[in-house]
Amino acid sequence: MESLHILEPGREKIYFDIVQVGAGANGGQFFRSLCQDIATHFRSFNEDNQDVTFGVNMLLCDADRYEDHNLSNQLCTQEDIGEFKVDALKERYEEVYGLSIGSIPRYVKTKEMIDQLFSDKGISDKYQTVKILVGMIDNNKTRQLFHDYFYSDDIENLIWIDAGVTGVNISSNDSKVIRESGFSGQVVIGFKYRGRVILKPVTDVYPEMLEDAKSSFPDESCGELIINNPQRSATNRMAATIANNVMNNLFHSQRIYSHIINFNAQTCMSGGRTGFITEEDISMLENLKSTEE
Repeated sequence: MESLHILEPGREKIYFDIVQVGAGANGGQFFRSLCQDIATHFRSFNEDNQDVTFGVNMLLCDADRYEDHNLSNQLCTQEDIGEFKVDALKERYEEVYGLSIGSIPRYVKTKEMIDQLFSDKGISDKYQTVKILVGMIDNNKTRQLFHDYFYSDDIENLIWIDAGVTGVNISSNDSKVIRESGFSGQVVIGFKYRGRVILKPVTDVYPEMLEDAKSSFPDESCGELIINNPQRSATNRMAATIANNVMNNLFHSQRIYSHIINFNAQTCMSGGRTGFITEEDISMLENLKSTEE
């Protein structure tokens, strides 16, 4: 299978600067598995003395607090009710996996804030820094902001992973439609390298996201949204699992294997608009990697 190898020639070390926005049903599942993957790869690379070593910085952002109705579909306990989701998740999985994680209990609403989240970490030039923006969100206003950030002239290198799911169509009078809806979703990987777009982001794959003028920044919790447009836990878990596999490939082999991954949690299959890495994508990346800055 074709893939994009993001590691630059002559590099032996890689540093992943990860900002995850959204800690709800998709985001909580993704975050837990991401912490496990980070802990696993740290031990694996250190113990096996691999040629490629890596570091990770992880920030989790969301201003939502856990509420009672989150108990049924999110990774929270009764003790978490009233707490910021990011703080509860950070405290729990830092301890479980022995990590150090940053939590930001705020909504991301400006490009300047994203810049601050990706602020210079003072990493040695021996490391290739890979900035990864993970969107575990359910509103197009934030995606529109991420789109503007991705295409900013001063953003040279960025991987933007977006995971989205559909809700159950409870407005239908057809019981079959209700029973079979809410199982689909997508994970799209956008990749920009040295100012060139190698893989188009989710907002180019689904341009209707940019045309959504009714969407606004989050001012209600994921739980409140679920009352009006319920999401199935199985779909949330599958979206998180696919996004986690993308991250695991970056950790394990520094490769991106897919661009667009559509899925259906009911059939446990991918389908619809699914895109793999092409020879053209690989050629563009390799040409840029071989060009001196």
